[in-house]
Amino acid sequence: MTKKQFIQQIIIRALPEINNLSATIRYAEQLWNSMNYYGYGADKAAEPQKNQNYYQQLSEKQRVAFDKFWDAFKLKQGRNGAAMRWLQLGELSPEQYKQIIEAAKQEAQRPIAHGLTRKMAQGWLMERRYEDFTPDPAKQKKQQDLTLINLKNELNNLKQLYKLSPNSAIEEQIKAIEIKIAGFSH
Repeated sequence: MTKKQFIQQIIIRALPEINNLSATIRYAEQLWNSMNYYGYGADKAAEPQKNQNYYQQLSEKQRVAFDKFWDAFKLKQGRNGAAMRWLQLGELSPEQYKQIIEAAKQEAQRPIAHGLTRKMAQGWLMERRYEDFTPDPAKQKKQQDLTLINLKNELNNLKQLYKLSPNSAIEEQIKAIEIKIAGFSH
């Protein structure tokens, strides 16, 4: 807000009670000066932003990993903004870079509902969306347990069906499921 805008606003607010316009203007100017004294004066004029090339600020290790991420993410918009967020991640271990890159590959393959658009890389990195793709060991174990239970149930059903009506197709399915169950045991 400029001094002129401030004084105009004070006058507009005081209009119903204005008896003396010059007194109101003096009051507004004194108020402006007091606010300046206490640090509540005019807003600083916005300066144009300096364009920075964040990609050039990346270290060699960060740049190599960022290039792999950028290729994996597939949405080629806002590269400098994404490089800024990559720079903010700091130096990471090769495993951490690999995890982010793998998550970017999965994100690129994830189907998007009609009418929606994919989040740009800058926002995806800022929101740490790559953590959504980090496997949770407890959840992974629970999923494996459920899969094993389903396979055992399917095996029991096929064995009962085979008892009622033996044929080679059912026998092959039984053997295939037994092999899958054996794979879970190891």
